[in-house]
Amino acid sequence: MKAIKLLVIAAVMALATPAFSQELSFGAKVGLNLSSATIKSGGEKADDIKMLPGLNVGVFADMNFSELLALEAGLQYEQKGYKFTYKEQGEELKDKYAIQYLTIPVNLRANLAMGDNTLYFLAGPTFGLGLSAKETVEYNGEKESESAKFGNGEEDDIKRMNVGLLFGAGFDLSSNLGFRVTYDLGLSNLVPKGDSDNKCTTGVIGVALTFKF
Repeated sequence: MKAIKLLVIAAVMALATPAFSQELSFGAKVGLNLSSATIKSGGEKADDIKMLPGLNVGVFADMNFSELLALEAGLQYEQKGYKFTYKEQGEELKDKYAIQYLTIPVNLRANLAMGDNTLYFLAGPTFGLGLSAKETVEYNGEKESESAKFGNGEEDDIKRMNVGLLFGAGFDLSSNLGFRVTYDLGLSNLVPKGDSDNKCTTGVIGVALTFKF
């Protein structure tokens, strides 16, 4: 419930901001996420974590305070997670954790005009609400999948809310097309009842094409 309240508050803040802006423009984006995770269990850091590709698609609004400065808020569906392979004495274990999120990014945007085009930089928080999660384990060729349970209790698998900090840069063309590259640093420990010795945080590289309406 707290996670839902935080997401609603972020959405209200994003929607309320246009009242204070002079210009408002809208856009859409679609792209690729390359997601990974930093995992510690019992104080031991997991090795051989590999990137998991996924989709990111959404809409956004730019609220321009001046030619140089804007606030960009959006709503997007994205896939995060990780995978790793463990081998020892001829045995092989593959583990893939895929998580679907509804995310609200709220970023400060700095614009730099380059003729009719615009180079820009982004920075700000992201608020992600977990929609579903699935773990797929393959052991010696036998594969098994199971849905993960969201929550904060000892019997839960993963926390639903994932707060992060996003950094990025992009380029808008005069044709209203553009592209951007971002990195979303997860700040939330996704392990229920986790601590500094038992934690999982995500890190996501995003590449997307954009279109301004």
